[in-house]
Amino acid sequence: MSDTRQTIPANGSFYELIVALYEQQQQASVLYEDNGVTRANGIITEIFEKEGTKWFRLNDGTEVRIDKLYAVNGTFSSDYSEC
Repeated sequence: MSDTRQTIPANGSFYELIVALYEQQQQASVLYEDNGVTRANGIITEIFEKEGTKWFRLNDGTEVRIDKLYAVNGTFSSDYSEC
């Protein structure tokens, strides 16, 4: 077993990963900032822009700002350390 984890580069974005999951209609399991670390799961039904930032919507109606993501399907942002 390895203690390394998948991370995106320091100034990277989850955008490409979100687009791939949307196009493949695969389950997304995400951690994001919403007054604390919040977890959501579902199929991405839409990717859109609101007030100049990129968002996505899950099939349960949850809307998440892509720049507030900490993790997507086990891949973490490099600055997220609360595991």
